[in-house]
Amino acid sequence: MPTITISISDDLSDQLEPYQDNLDDLLRIGLREVRIEQSLALFKKGSISLWKAARLAGISLREMMNHAVAQGLEPVLDEETIQEELA
Repeated sequence: MPTITISISDDLSDQLEPYQDNLDDLLRIGLREVRIEQSLALFKKGSISLWKAARLAGISLREMMNHAVAQGLEPVLDEETIQEELA
């Protein structure tokens, strides 16, 4: 397993202290959330379909729909999304 060294603020270091044994999980969860947020941002701009946003985030369309609704978006199932879901 590779070792990565990063510099973080003292405040963040203090916050991470209780999770020292679970940093892998913490990073995995954080990366997942970042992928979801970035994919939703592209969807909001109209750059990609909701289906593509879900694929970019690595989650199901249903889960992406839930995230979209939680952010006040009304996911519209366009023709591309419907065709991909049926495939």
